[in-house]
Amino acid sequence: MEKDRFDKFYHLISCSSKSIQRLRSIGMMPYGLTGAHTMCLRHLYGNPDGLTRTKLTRLCDIDKAQVSRIINELCSKGYAIETESENINYRKRLKLTPMGKDTTEEINRLVLDLNGFVSADIPDEDLRVFYNTFEKICERLKESEDTLEKRISETT
Repeated sequence: MEKDRFDKFYHLISCSSKSIQRLRSIGMMPYGLTGAHTMCLRHLYGNPDGLTRTKLTRLCDIDKAQVSRIINELCSKGYAIETESENINYRKRLKLTPMGKDTTEEINRLVLDLNGFVSADIPDEDLRVFYNTFEKICERLKESEDTLEKRISETT
C-alpha cells in the first residue's frame, strides 16, 4: 500500500507539473514570452513598488542567471523597467510598465479562467482541505531533504 501510494503521488505531481508547464508556455505564446516569465510578471504585478533581482529570485524560486535573462527580456520587450531604488543600498528595482500591467492583467484573467475550469466541480471545502494537506506534504518533503542529507553525510 505504501509503495503504491508513493507511486501514485509521484505520478500525479509529475503529470500536474507537466500540464502546468505546457499551459504556461501556450498562454505566454501571444506575448512572445515563455512560461518562465509568468511568475515574474505576476509577482511584479502584485508589488507595484517594484522588486529587486534578489527578491524576484526568491519569490519565483529560480536561479539568479535565469532571473537576469528574464529581466533583460521583459525590459527589451517593454513589459518592465529597472529603476534606481531610494534605499540605502541603491539596488535597482524592477517595475512593470503600463504595457506590462495591461499584459499581466490579461495573463491573470487567463490564470483565473483556467483555475476556475480546473476546480469547477470540486466543493470549496474539498479544495481547502486539499491545499492545507498539500502544504503540509510540501513542508514535510523539505524536512525530509534535510533528514536524508544529514543521514547520508553521517555515513560518508
